[in-house]
Amino acid sequence: MSAATRALGLSAVLAGACLLVGRPAPQVRAEPSAPAPDPESVRDVFLLLDRGPVHLRLKVTIGGKSPQAIRREYLARLFKALDTDGDGKLTKAEYERSPLNTARRGPSARPLPPKEAAELVPAAKLNEALERVAGETLTFRQNNAARKTDDQVFAALDTNRDGVLSEDEIREAQALLLLKDTDDDDCLTLDEFAPPEAAMPLLVVPGRQPERPLAAASTLLIDGTGPLFGPRLVRRYDRNGDGKLTREEIGLTPERFKALDADGDGALSAEELKAFHKQAPDVDAGLELEPPEGQLARVQLADPSKARVSRPDVAVFGTGDSDLAVAVRTFDPVKSALADARVQFNRLDADQNGYLDRDELKENIRFQRGLFESIDADGDDKIFWPEMETYVRSRAEAAATRCDVVLHDLGHGFFEALDRNHDGRIGLREIRVAADTLRGLRRPNQALLRATDPPRRLHLEVVRGTFQLFGTGPAGESTLPKLTAQARAPVGPVWFQRMDRNMDGDLTWKEFLGPRHVFEELDTNRDGLIDPQEAEKAR
Repeated sequence: MSAATRALGLSAVLAGACLLVGRPAPQVRAEPSAPAPDPESVRDVFLLLDRGPVHLRLKVTIGGKSPQAIRREYLARLFKALDTDGDGKLTKAEYERSPLNTARRGPSARPLPPKEAAELVPAAKLNEALERVAGETLTFRQNNAARKTDDQVFAALDTNRDGVLSEDEIREAQALLLLKDTDDDDCLTLDEFAPPEAAMPLLVVPGRQPERPLAAASTLLIDGTGPLFGPRLVRRYDRNGDGKLTREEIGLTPERFKALDADGDGALSAEELKAFHKQAPDVDAGLELEPPEGQLARVQLADPSKARVSRPDVAVFGTGDSDLAVAVRTFDPVKSALADARVQFNRLDADQNGYLDRDELKENIRFQRGLFESIDADGDDKIFWPEMETYVRSRAEAAATRCDVVLHDLGHGFFEALDRNHDGRIGLREIRVAADTLRGLRRPNQALLRATDPPRRLHLEVVRGTFQLFGTGPAGESTLPKLTAQARAPVGPVWFQRMDRNMDGDLTWKEFLGPRHVFEELDTNRDGLIDPQEAEKAR
């Protein structure tokens, strides 16, 4: 059998394996009333905050099914596609053509000897391969980038670095903030506070905004039914080092603590903490990642009175010294992966001949490490779009059997507080009243403002797993608060819009392109700024 023939066989298997995991077949339901949640879809997760753990009961479903069920269906369809002789068994030769098999790359790989090709492969090996490629069905991630930047806002005001803002430092807030105005436009954006490490190059693709790196494994989220749950809680909250937790250490109410204290000794052991997940949760939410067609994404709350809901896909819970937003982001992971790949394929095809050769991909390290051969199904040393589409689809459908629970630590909200109109920039008007804004963040009857006084803001987003061949491309619309500068609707006369270079809705003397006496005539309230209303009167 020629290499080309083997390659065509591999391409056919990959195409057959692309079975649209993201579109489960419709099911006939007896009644439209909400059914009891599939126990498999319920996960008891604990958020390890400073004052004590917060118990989250998340019911995560994809088209009404648990992620585990979606994965089993994918594996069953993949097995059927690979089992070419239909004998219900998988030989090594059949397994070799699996899109999950990363051990053998491309049509030029050494053919298997007949005896080895006929060896049977346990069905469990497919599941093991899927976990290697896509990860577990539910993964916990954490992104601290926003907090690091928000911490820098406080640091810019804390001149003596003692962790608190005195009244003297608060009074100097206007001058201190203007020192961060590196582009001298009388306006501050989030990037002007970015810590040095955030200035490191991100993944930059020409023609697209740079994307943040993937979130790392979470240190604050833990599965409440996992074997390490009890020891992890003890290690996190055991302040006196006796190997157990008192009620004061773990921060529970007397009733909840007593229910866990099985031996009544006034302390909780790692063994006793195993029952924690059986208690009523602090947050009980259902998150459907593939709602029926025509329906919007929504966070389903067991008790809506416990949360503030500003939009259907985000619910905010007060948890003592923190505000926790629970959100669901929905999108088609396969379409997203293919759309991103197609855009980048067209961009990389410099000579526009309809395929990518090695010269066009020589700057991409991943393609120099065997990826080229994996995608080039017919071994002709060219990657045509149908080959890339088949490869991306197969990997995207595998990744879609995973759900990511991503915890974004947004810090204590100093930038958002100073940005009073929430347009993503701190304008000169807002800089001038910064001292009053900061005083409003102090706790009652306190003369100092600590970095931890405002509630810590955490944003937990549940999202479908995705595969992006060219990096961390866009995957649906994020539910995170938009802290970057937003485009403003034009205000004021045309001449005003053209002079407002920082687009904050005001003209400073530096922006005004006219004589000083004209500026002062237009500034009727003598505040040193021309607002749209003052500009309109000059018509």
